[in-house]
Amino acid sequence: MDLETKTTPDPDIERAYEWLQSFLPPGEWDTRKSLIEEHLEVLFKPKASMAEANGFHRLVGTADRIGWYLYLVQTSQHEPYRTEVHQASRVLPIFKRIGADLDELLKIDGIAAQAAKLVAASGQPDSVLFEMLVALLWSKNGWSDVAFIPASPTEKRPDIRAASWNNEWFIETKRMATNSGYAQKERDKWLRMWKKLSPCLVKNNFPFILDITFHVELEAFNDDFLVDQLESKLKFVTAPCDLITNPTWDVSVRFVDFEKIKAHLEKQYVKSHSRQLQELVGGSWDRNKGFTFIMSASVVRLGGDRGINQYVDELDWAAGAYWHCDADRANEAKARDIRSHLSDAVNQLPANVHSVIHVGLETPDGEQVEAERYARILNTVGWFDAKGKDLRWVYTHLYESYAPPDKAWYFDETIYKFGLNQDVNSEPIAMHSTVVPPEVGGISGVHWMRDAP
Repeated sequence: MDLETKTTPDPDIERAYEWLQSFLPPGEWDTRKSLIEEHLEVLFKPKASMAEANGFHRLVGTADRIGWYLYLVQTSQHEPYRTEVHQASRVLPIFKRIGADLDELLKIDGIAAQAAKLVAASGQPDSVLFEMLVALLWSKNGWSDVAFIPASPTEKRPDIRAASWNNEWFIETKRMATNSGYAQKERDKWLRMWKKLSPCLVKNNFPFILDITFHVELEAFNDDFLVDQLESKLKFVTAPCDLITNPTWDVSVRFVDFEKIKAHLEKQYVKSHSRQLQELVGGSWDRNKGFTFIMSASVVRLGGDRGINQYVDELDWAAGAYWHCDADRANEAKARDIRSHLSDAVNQLPANVHSVIHVGLETPDGEQVEAERYARILNTVGWFDAKGKDLRWVYTHLYESYAPPDKAWYFDETIYKFGLNQDVNSEPIAMHSTVVPPEVGGISGVHWMRDAP
C-alpha cells in the first residue's frame, strides 16, 4: 500500500461530518479522539500466545458511540489505512445520505437540537440518526412543515410532526439494536467453545478451515464440546472431507491455501481487520455464517503506532472455522419481532390524528432468520391493537452493510410497508427508502436474497 497516494474525501460524507463537528465545543473532539485511540492501542499490545493473537472478531469501539462513529468517518475519509472497515460500512452510508440532503435536513424545525443530542458522548446515536433519516424522508416526500417534537417529562409525545396545507401526521420512530440478545449470547458461547479448541489447532499445527452447522442450540453444549469431539478426529484428516454428519451437527474440513495467500501477499499488504483477509484465510466469505480464525503472521503498521493500521505482510500458518446454527428455536429467537416496539410507539402517539410508525433494524443473521422475521412482522401488524389511536401505516426499514475488498462500503435497504386501514390512497409518502437512493431502493425483492457483493 502506497501511503503517498492521496485519498479524495467523499464531499457528501465530509459535509455531514463537518456539520456535526460544529456542535462540539472547541478542543473536545481532540480529547475524545485521543481516548478512542488509547482504547485501540490496548488491542494491539502483544498477546501471550498465538492462540490469542488474532483479534479479528474482537475489535470494537468505545462506549462513546458517536465519537467512535465520527472517528470511523474521519479516518475513512482522510486516513483510510487507519479505519475499521466493517464498522465504517454501517456508518458511512448514513453520513452520505445526511450530507447529500443536508440543505433539506436544515429546513426541519428542531434539527440543531437533534444534532447537539447526537454528538453528546452519552447519547444513543443509532436512534437519533434514525429519527433524522425519517424526518428527512418526510421532507423529501413534499411535506412542507416537518418538525422534531421536543420530549416532555410530563407527557408522552411522538418524535416528529409533518404537515402540509390542512393535512397533519404524527410520526414515531423506533430503532432496534443491531443484534438480538439471543444472537449475542450465541456468539459468546461460540467464542468460549472456540477458545478451548484453538490451542489444539495450534499445538498440532492443523491448517484447517472447519465449516460447522449446529442443528441444536449452542447452549445445549458445554464449553469443551468442540475440543472433546474434534481433537482426536482431526489428527486423521489428510484431505478435505465431511468429518461429521449427524442430527446434532455437521462438520466439514478443508485446508488453508497457503500458496494463494503467499502469492497475494507478495503483491500487497492485507488489512488485519478486513473481509479481504477473511477471504484469503477462509477461502470465501458467507454472510450467513460467522467466521473465527487464528494465524501466525508478521504484520506492519502503516503510518505509525496510532489507530487501526495493522497489515499482514507474511502469513506462516492459519486455521479457522465458519459456523452457524440452523435450529428452529435459534432462528425464532434471533428473528426479533417488532411487537414490543410497536406497543411502545403507539403509547407515544396522540389520539384522533393520523399517525405512522417507522421501525429500523439491521439484518445480520442470514436468510433463514429473515424469512422467520418477515412472517412474524406480518402476523404482528395484521393482529396489532393500536389502542384506539389512528395509526394508519407501519414502515419497517431493514438494513444490511458490507465492506467488500474492492470498495469502502456497500449498503442495502428493504422496506416493508403495512397499511392498517385498508385505504392505499391514504399513504402519506411515495418514497420510502431512508438511506439508499430511491432509484436503487426501488429494486424488487429483499436484499438478503440478492447476491452479496
